[in-house]
Amino acid sequence: MPVAWAQERWPKGPVIIAPAALTREGIETAKAEPGALHNYIEAQAYVAADERRISRIRPVGTGRVMDVLVTPGQIVKPGDALMRYDDFSLSDERQRLVSAEDALRQAEAEERDAVLAWQRGERLRGGVIAAGEAERRQARMTEMHALVSQRKAQVQNEKERMGRFSSPIEKVDGLSSTVISPVNGIVRHVNISIGEAIATTPAIPIEIDNLNSVWVISEVSTEDAGKLAIGGQQQTWLRGVDDPIASRIDLIEGGVDIGTRRVLVRSLVPNAQSALRPGMLARTRLFFSHPVAGQVIPTSALQTIAGQKCVFVQTGPDHYAARHVVVGPSLDGRTVLTQGVEAGEIVVTHGSFILKSQALLNPTPQSGQVEK
Repeated sequence: MPVAWAQERWPKGPVIIAPAALTREGIETAKAEPGALHNYIEAQAYVAADERRISRIRPVGTGRVMDVLVTPGQIVKPGDALMRYDDFSLSDERQRLVSAEDALRQAEAEERDAVLAWQRGERLRGGVIAAGEAERRQARMTEMHALVSQRKAQVQNEKERMGRFSSPIEKVDGLSSTVISPVNGIVRHVNISIGEAIATTPAIPIEIDNLNSVWVISEVSTEDAGKLAIGGQQQTWLRGVDDPIASRIDLIEGGVDIGTRRVLVRSLVPNAQSALRPGMLARTRLFFSHPVAGQVIPTSALQTIAGQKCVFVQTGPDHYAARHVVVGPSLDGRTVLTQGVEAGEIVVTHGSFILKSQALLNPTPQSGQVEK
């Protein structure tokens, strides 16, 4: 390595390079533009279920389990069958409905007879049938009207009771019922087995973590936690996936996790496709709440000379000078400079290392010239 490189003294003049040489060396330039970028920290993270959205599945009826169709850790979709059982309460309810319907039919028959008797009485009132008998028949007809209304209400009540056996989480087939998943999720617990009586089960038979949204929990130091704010932007990368998932910081826990001695920062992330599952590891980028403003340039323009950050700025036709800069945040190949470059100035990006090498090897404007 040349001695001049080892010492890295600041160049005394610009590098002179003609347009043809720029093309030949593959050197590119860009214009500094006003803008702002956020500072950020990166952290290790993991995925956790949203405890507020756990679906606790309990059958509507009582009976005996015929089949359990899922196991813990299994992914389920809305409509997937979870378990089947002989529904004893459904059988009892169906019998009550049949009895109520029979009672209604009997009351309607009696009502029809009462109406006919009253009509005959009205035609024969004062003749064959005395006025008192006609009034009795009218009272009987009114009584039967009331009884039919009562029986109809009982039938409607029993139908509504029957209706509760069919719901978004349960489908009836004959005298058995199938319990189905209402959500996209992952089975957390199965607390029931074949042959078990549902009515005597103290625990919730099946629990499902709703995966429509999940927590991404980042572990950060107490110092870094103080730089973050609720509502700040977050990006999450999963292993083997290039594109990040965008979300916002929802909660910064007040205490320190006893096991890791880190502060837990939570972000609720949409997960309609169930790509995120509890326990998965991730990497997150957590952005500070206030951006840093300045001139935004490609990060490839940055070089270091004599221990100081610099860029090569076009100062005239074919002339490029190293200039001290104060560097702010960098993100996705862009960096904001808070001092050293003005809006609209041209900086060397790809190939800036070539200009640095020329400036260090030939510290005078004349000797630093790159010929056509």
